[in-house]
Amino acid sequence: MKRRRIIVNNDYFNIFQVKQPVTEKDIHDAVDRMVAPAVKGSQVDALFLLVDEDMESSLDARLVKLYDHPDVDPSLNALRAFQARGKDPYGMVVARAKQKKIDIFASVRMNDTHYKDQPFNPWLPPFYYDNLHNRLTPSATMDGTRNNTEFDYRKTVVRDHYFNIIKTAVEKYDLDGVEMDFTRNCKYFPDPNREECAPVMTEFVRRVREFLDAQGKKKKRRIELAVTTPYSLYRTRLEGLDITTWARLGYIDLVCMSTPFSVDTGRDIADTVAKLGGVPVYAGCDRNFQWPGRPFPKEAYRAMAITALHQGAAGFYAYNVMHWTIRLEEMPEILKLQGGQSNSVQDACLMSELGEIASLERLDKLYIVSHGPEVVDKPYASLPVTVPALGEVTLRIDVGEDIAADAAEDAIERIWVQAVSPDCGNYNNYTLKLNGIDLARQYAFLPYATKPESRFIFPEPENTQPAVPPENVRRHPARAIDLHRGVNFVTIKSWKDAMTISDVEIGIVYRKK
Repeated sequence: MKRRRIIVNNDYFNIFQVKQPVTEKDIHDAVDRMVAPAVKGSQVDALFLLVDEDMESSLDARLVKLYDHPDVDPSLNALRAFQARGKDPYGMVVARAKQKKIDIFASVRMNDTHYKDQPFNPWLPPFYYDNLHNRLTPSATMDGTRNNTEFDYRKTVVRDHYFNIIKTAVEKYDLDGVEMDFTRNCKYFPDPNREECAPVMTEFVRRVREFLDAQGKKKKRRIELAVTTPYSLYRTRLEGLDITTWARLGYIDLVCMSTPFSVDTGRDIADTVAKLGGVPVYAGCDRNFQWPGRPFPKEAYRAMAITALHQGAAGFYAYNVMHWTIRLEEMPEILKLQGGQSNSVQDACLMSELGEIASLERLDKLYIVSHGPEVVDKPYASLPVTVPALGEVTLRIDVGEDIAADAAEDAIERIWVQAVSPDCGNYNNYTLKLNGIDLARQYAFLPYATKPESRFIFPEPENTQPAVPPENVRRHPARAIDLHRGVNFVTIKSWKDAMTISDVEIGIVYRKK
């Protein structure tokens, strides 16, 4: 099976987040900004491009202008204006990807809820309003959120709708494959016992596979089928998505592990690789850390990538990392206000780094403990946590560096272990342990803890979260001998009062060549 180093999922509409009017160059830039010569040594081998459910709007442009929701993404209007000039931007991106020798997949969001929090939005396809009774909760009222707006895949009309989206894209464009994106929006069957509906979805995937095989036979090549899972295989199975069975039956060609609207740095990639019988696994994340909060810094992308690759991932999967494909210097002001974009942190160098272990070695890394509640497939603590008075909490953190080898060659300049407490600025109230070693006691010849000038180990100019007083940030230097590749543990021990820990990070600073 073909290996791809970096797969970029592009949501299509962001191509139009540029100064108006949109030009053909803007469309081509969606591809050109990811590959050489724009990016030296680019490792991007595939582009998964979102399929617009209603690729040709039937609404009169005058009606759209009159009834458009005031908060609608302006890129949607720019897209339709470009199409009104007789252009096919999707086809242009497909052709450009072929020209640049990048594999192109049609990405289909299998239950997207965008704009369904608005009682009427002209960009929602008619199918939605015609099938309100086929939602997971047919009686749900519009409450200003997207809750209960997903479709029920037990309904034939729903499965037929999504099949026809795939069918239309494959018949219209010269694609290398199709992505079934299950991260948007993670629900497909009603409670209770969603897992018992798995045969329904398995049969649907078989139907898609047989269609792709028939089309591939005409084109004398295999049209690949990728599936993107929002959680672990276990958690996904509880949603009625039996990915291991799809792999065993030969329905799918690759699996991408992503996250819905967030980043999860504690994924067990090795377990997934072991259970999929040779189907390549690509691991990555959505572009957001804490919605809508902290853009993932480049050092953290590197840490996530090298950890996944050492666990057996075939490459890195970047979902909606839009900085790579839009002209940020000409982005409309309204899009900057809406947030979610990064102007500098997610720089282009990542496209020449994230897909190979060799290109990631001895680059600065930032390992971050995941945020979010404890869930069935992650029974260990995530952030934030409350440390009880006179008690302790231990957090796990995966590290992909070969610390021993790097230290043996004196390549590491510094290792930092850091915790942030929003409600405790007293260093005497607690201590940090790294793999059981009390960092304050072990290094008695060094300062008890380093009070940093900034909350950030590495610069994060895009972080818009409230400033953290330096006394609420505890940062210790650590020895290379106390950190290792694989699972590590950071313990926060209270000497007196209860406290909250909002962030735990390990930064590895390498000597510059």
